[in-house]
Amino acid sequence: MRSKIAIVGSGITAGLATSFLAPFFDVSLFQSPKPFASGIPEIVPRRAFFDAISSLNEAETIIQTAPAIQWVLWQHDDRSQQVRLTSNEAYFVYDKGRLAAFLAESIPVAQCVKQEVANIADLVGFDRVFDCRGSKSVMNDPAYQSHTMHPARTACRYLVVSSLSGKDRDEMCFWSENTSGGVRRTFFMIPVGNDRVSLGCSCLPSDVISTAELLMAMMGKGINVTPESIIFSGCAEPEALAMTCSVGHVTPLGDAGYLSCPLSEYGMLKALSQIREVTGATTLSRHLLKRPENDEIDPHLPQELFS
Repeated sequence: MRSKIAIVGSGITAGLATSFLAPFFDVSLFQSPKPFASGIPEIVPRRAFFDAISSLNEAETIIQTAPAIQWVLWQHDDRSQQVRLTSNEAYFVYDKGRLAAFLAESIPVAQCVKQEVANIADLVGFDRVFDCRGSKSVMNDPAYQSHTMHPARTACRYLVVSSLSGKDRDEMCFWSENTSGGVRRTFFMIPVGNDRVSLGCSCLPSDVISTAELLMAMMGKGINVTPESIIFSGCAEPEALAMTCSVGHVTPLGDAGYLSCPLSEYGMLKALSQIREVTGATTLSRHLLKRPENDEIDPHLPQELFS
């Protein structure tokens, strides 16, 4: 009799875990009825990803998960560069929501349950539970404790606004500046789908600008934001966090177990390496998990395409 496994989560980590575990166990996949995925495209080394999950059709995956955004413009150091935002021989560029959906639809499971799981201890009747939820969900779960491993290396003040008239919907724009004190700031304008645009500034945690300063900076670029166009706003400082779960048969994967620094690591590859480990496969070499070292402060910028 095959073991009964629960996988909890609606993102890429849950899809990857399902693809590895479904052939060997009776898998029940618990997904949020209203899943959310950032509309900002991401990038990972192509061979590291596809060699580690050979069950995927590489060409089809690239086509089905390609982001709607087609171009990246980066203004920095008195020059302007524009590159296509597309997968190449070295890198796989993907839309997080599309990749999560593609993985979930490609793998048959015993049952798929549309249910919010607020407390992982509520899931009973399973031999093992693999928790692939996001860090916010896990940190609100009484079964978990979080531990700061090291402080944030980057911070971001942002606004999500209604789509801006006259602005390209297929291009993400970045412009980097140095303050009078020599501190790096990178501003961005990124279409995130559903007629919304993310505007923001990435900087050091000690140099976070105010919303008013962000609006002024955008105005200086000809981007005028009215109060009624702002859908929501916030500030993010991604600390490196490790989470532990008090429920013995629960294994946290991806962001549920460790929230790494987006400047220095490929979070998706790190989750994939964890999944390979729990299924008895070899883990990915640590050097494959590392993003190239540079002075850039913005984790959203696909800097690899400009090298």
